[in-house]
Amino acid sequence: MFFVMIGIIFFAFGILFATNVGGAAERAFRVFTQTNPTAGTATPKKLRFVGGFWIPLGAFFIAVGFFR
Repeated sequence: MFFVMIGIIFFAFGILFATNVGGAAERAFRVFTQTNPTAGTATPKKLRFVGGFWIPLGAFFIAVGFFR
C-alpha cells in the first residue's frame, strides 16, 4: 500500500501542476523561491512541465502497488 500512497501523491500533484488548477504551479513556485532564493532558471512553466512527468510516474507507482 506504500507504493499506492506515493503514487496517489505524485499523480495528484502532477495533475495540479500540469493543469495549473487554481494557480497551483505559480503558488508552489512562489513558496519555492521564498524558501530557496537561488532558484536559478526555474519558472512556473517548468514546474508545469515537471508536473506532466509526475502523472505517469504516479500511475506507475499505483499500478505497481496494486499488482505487486
